Amino acid sequence: MTYIHGTSTREQQRLIDQAGRLDGLLASNLELHPGERLLEIGCGVGAVLAHIARSHPEARLCGIDISREQIAGAQRHLAAQGLADIELVVGDGAALPWPDGSFERVRLVWVIEHLADPQAVLAEALRVLRPGGSIHLTETDYGSLRVSPPDATIAALLSAFVAHFNRHGNAHAGPALGPLLAQAGFAEVAVTMVGIHHWCPDQRQQVHDFSSYLLAFITPELPALEQAAATAAEAALIRLGHGRFAGLATRSDSAISISGYQGRGVKPAADGTRP
Repeated sequence: MTYIHGTSTREQQRLIDQAGRLDGLLASNLELHPGERLLEIGCGVGAVLAHIARSHPEARLCGIDISREQIAGAQRHLAAQGLADIELVVGDGAALPWPDGSFERVRLVWVIEHLADPQAVLAEALRVLRPGGSIHLTETDYGSLRVSPPDATIAALLSAFVAHFNRHGNAHAGPALGPLLAQAGFAEVAVTMVGIHHWCPDQRQQVHDFSSYLLAFITPELPALEQAAATAAEAALIRLGHGRFAGLATRSDSAISISGYQGRGVKPAADGTRP
């Protein structure tokens, strides 16, 4: 599968902005104690690692990403934050370069949705965790993205985006976290569904900010969505939906919703129990 968002400077800045916007959500799904070692698989530009480092200064952090451009960006971003001591590695999450039991925690944030074989990566995560260590996943179901009142043009845009995403990844990775973790051999698997919902007029700024956040990764894909449309009329509908989605906050009766998923699992001891 392909990371559809690319590794441009614009995309790297989007990841930094995203980590800041959703820091509270991500922090709610992490257990990390002083002196523990954490690995982020698919660390990208290091945006999430920077927030973890500031919140847990006594933890030892590592990040791995298959993209050299992303790791180079992470080195720049973390150095600018005074966090140059975080270990960063270019490599494949399905072939981690650390020995068994190297980490107390492993984290993946919006990575499963881009993997052709998530079980291979989860198997490696399980291997490098010590017994009793935990994995922490965050994903979304883009099919749950809805606006109110219903708008056929926005629905066409979002449906086209989900179909496009599914050609390169899994737009519905969130609901799959529980089965994936259990099948990979993790114990004490827990998944929490977290709803994000904003409405006008009381939360007009939040509607604007959240729709703008979503458009930051939908808009670059718009030419591909139009190209994949079955007819010129369908392509025009998608383009119209994009404009209406961008103006969602100007309506006094609009609302926007999406579901996120936080998954967690523990590596059992060799005898199947928790240490």
